[in-house]
Amino acid sequence: MKTLKKIFLQLPILFLLIAIQSCTVDVPDSDTTSPEFSFQISGDGFIHTFNQDSDFGNIQLNLRQDTTYDFIFSGSDQGGVKQIHWQYAHDYVEFVNPIVSPWTQTTTSALSSSINWYGDPTNPLSGAVLNGKIVIEGDNISHQFFFMITDFGGESGDSNATYGALNIYSGDHSTEIITF
Repeated sequence: MKTLKKIFLQLPILFLLIAIQSCTVDVPDSDTTSPEFSFQISGDGFIHTFNQDSDFGNIQLNLRQDTTYDFIFSGSDQGGVKQIHWQYAHDYVEFVNPIVSPWTQTTTSALSSSINWYGDPTNPLSGAVLNGKIVIEGDNISHQFFFMITDFGGESGDSNATYGALNIYSGDHSTEIITF
C-alpha cells in the first residue's frame, strides 16, 4: 500500500517533469522572471520536494548513512533554461548509476563535484529533468546540496538566477527535516 501511495504522490511531478523536458520555447526580448527548480528525495520511509521557495536558511535534511535514496532534480523557465547545476560533497554522495548525457558530472574542487545541464540558445528548452539513486555516506557529517538554475535572460542576455543551499547532516539517524 505504501508503494502505491508513493507512486501516486510522484505522478503529478513526473507528468510536469516530462512536459518540461520536451518543450522548446522562444527566448523573449526581455525576461525578468527567475527560473525555478525542484529537488525531490525519497527513501528510508521519507519523501519530500524542495524548491526555490523552501526555507533553506532554517532547515536541515538529516539523511541516514549507507542508505539509498531516489531523487528527481529539475529546472525550468518559460524563456529557456541556460544552466541547471547541483553541487555536492563527493566524499559523502555516491551516484548509483552513471550520469548520462546531456548531463555532465565534474569535480569542482578537492571537496565537491557538480552535475550540470547546459541549454542551447539556438534551440532553447523550458527545462530538463535528472532522476536517479544516490547513496549517502558519512557518520555525523555536515555538508550541502547547492542548486543553481539560470535562464537566458531574454535577448538582452542578462541571466536571471535562482539558488538554494540545502544543509545535509548524514549519520546513523532517521531521515527527516529539522527546523531551526
